[in-house]
Amino acid sequence: MAIIVIKQKGETKDDIIGKFRRMCMEEDVTEEIRKRSAYTSPAAKRYAKKKVIIWREKCRKRAKKRRV
Repeated sequence: MAIIVIKQKGETKDDIIGKFRRMCMEEDVTEEIRKRSAYTSPAAKRYAKKKVIIWREKCRKRAKKRRV
């Protein structure tokens, strides 16, 4: 999807650029470009998913210890 920024009356170029950057961050455009720029093997994708799952599990254990 294209990101379009329309100049409003009284806005400077810096304001418009700031709007554009915020919109890009909200849409995660840079993250998508990073993902698509290089090939990642299926094994690397599985490894990354596993790593996230392990990290979440550690966080849950830590939070559980604090509650008790």
